[in-house]
Amino acid sequence: MTWEIVLGLVALVGFGISVSTPIIKLNTSITKLNCSIDALNKNMEVSTKRLDAHGEQIDDLEHRVTVLEGFHDEKRMEGHL
Repeated sequence: MTWEIVLGLVALVGFGISVSTPIIKLNTSITKLNCSIDALNKNMEVSTKRLDAHGEQIDDLEHRVTVLEGFHDEKRMEGHL
């Protein structure tokens, strides 16, 4: 082998390493981002379920208050209060 071939191979290997290193880092970053997004989606599902449950409780309380206010108004009209 001549020195020119050796230098050419070294240059090709160096080029391959310089190109593959950022690609590997990018792939790792994308994988981490996907994991983070999956975790956020799971947290969002839990939060949505809790918000829906609280919304139902608020609706129930609103209905109960409306009924009690109506009862209070009826008693006032009858002269009991």
